[in-house]
Amino acid sequence: MKIVFFGTPEYVMPVLTSLHKKFVTGPGKSPIVAVVTQSPKPTGRKQVLSYSPVDRWAHDHKIDTYYQASELVDNKVVADIGVLASYGQIIPQNVIDLFPQGILVIHPSLLPQFRWASPISAALITNTNPTGITILKMNEKFDKGPIVSQVKEDVLPDDTTESLRQRLFEKSAKVMIELFEPYLTGKIKLKPQTDEGASYARLVKKEDALVPTEVLAATLKGEVANTEWLISFMTNYSLTPNAESVERFIRAMKPWPVAWTKIKIAEDNEVRIKLLQAHLEDSKLVLDEVQMEGKTPVSWKQFKEAYKVEI
Repeated sequence: MKIVFFGTPEYVMPVLTSLHKKFVTGPGKSPIVAVVTQSPKPTGRKQVLSYSPVDRWAHDHKIDTYYQASELVDNKVVADIGVLASYGQIIPQNVIDLFPQGILVIHPSLLPQFRWASPISAALITNTNPTGITILKMNEKFDKGPIVSQVKEDVLPDDTTESLRQRLFEKSAKVMIELFEPYLTGKIKLKPQTDEGASYARLVKKEDALVPTEVLAATLKGEVANTEWLISFMTNYSLTPNAESVERFIRAMKPWPVAWTKIKIAEDNEVRIKLLQAHLEDSKLVLDEVQMEGKTPVSWKQFKEAYKVEI
């Protein structure tokens, strides 16, 4: 069996390593014949190139690495099947056609719920429980391919996007191993997707993580803000601006981009602060830790005392 793996971040590594361990046939004989991952990016003050975890794994195992999916066609890579987990780019149709058994995609939601790039953040924000993973066969329509398998996962009260995502991809690695051979031998009947009940959550940007000042002020008092709180990265979705929804939103924005708001610390001086940690207490939002731009994290009490903030 020959597999091409498409993926980039650390949290997809359980999928890649599980495929390698399950189907390896001997020393130096990995079933993974190539990986496609994001190209190295300059990081830090010295702008040193940083390679993705998938890239580093492939280098250690002497497996060919490509930074564009089209390079598979250009280099005449031969493989039976592709597996994609958080790769980060659109796959052209001529690349999909390269694989006799298609490309299996791991998507961390119960499709058609929360299509696109930010399904885990969307699940937390909407208080969706359970959520889960969908393994689908890629087609020309983004996140609309037929479903191979779906597995549910409970959302824990203190879950962040990071913690829930880690669990979902660890579970997806086990599910992928179990269904791989039945899928290849035609024992799994694929379920066509419909658009009924579909929802969408695009890639979260920094500006999407804003908690409006009036929403934060009201919820710190245990009140519901008299304003519409539109969640910009989701399609046609707004939150009731109360303490519970703000607390969920803060967890949904971790580890990135981190929820933030604007605070006036002087008559003509408004600053951004990150909302790092919060909890609920007697129907009120309680901020535990905040961080002003360019400063170290402090408690909300320390911040208010230092800048004489009344909110």
